[in-house]
Amino acid sequence: AGRTQFKVVIKALSPKEVTRIYTPRPLDRNDGTFLMRYRMYGSVTKGLKIEILYGDQHVAQSPYILKEPVYHEYCDCPEEDPEVWQDMMSCPSQEPQITEDFIFFPTIDLQRMLKEIPAKFSQTRGAIVHYTILNNHIYRRSLGKYTDFKMFSDEMLLSLARKVRLPDVEFYLNVGDWPVEHRKANDTPGPVPVISWCGSVDSRDIVLPTYDVTHSTLETLRGVTNDLLSIQGNTG
Repeated sequence: AGRTQFKVVIKALSPKEVTRIYTPRPLDRNDGTFLMRYRMYGSVTKGLKIEILYGDQHVAQSPYILKEPVYHEYCDCPEEDPEVWQDMMSCPSQEPQITEDFIFFPTIDLQRMLKEIPAKFSQTRGAIVHYTILNNHIYRRSLGKYTDFKMFSDEMLLSLARKVRLPDVEFYLNVGDWPVEHRKANDTPGPVPVISWCGSVDSRDIVLPTYDVTHSTLETLRGVTNDLLSIQGNTG
């Protein structure tokens, strides 16, 4: 197979730094392109050198030089300025889905949420988690019997907190399999903002990407077999 002819070598740019990096064989996407992946198990401060060879010849612009610090997933080294981090990640200024979901909440009454959500949703649905982020630490309170999937939201938030200093904020997350807030904007009382992994055209839950996406991304080349990259070499 073509992928067996490829060789990928990744090492710290500085000879004084040593780190462990897992580099599987490139994935053949069956369209004339190959996908190279790697996972770091340690950080480097001076950068990385990435060589991609076909036989003995460098491919494209190889070697690739990353001159900035490169951190592994579990490095607790958050960027202090969220705007700098957003710029580095090329984050869009707006997400259309989030903007649309928040149209129904021009203002947010946190005191009403604190009083109403535990009573209304945790007893009937039993899958609500109350999160508080304070000084870049994650705190949570489980509301109901069916909140085991908080492990996925925990890992997502903890991963973000390791990468960027998060603002102080409180919110409620529905970790169940169906949306919970079905009141209309003109109802009295109106809907309250609940973040969910699920939604529908007649609900007002604020939808996040499902935990399958976030978990498989965080555990790529470690704890999962199928992720958003690996499937590109195992389909069609």
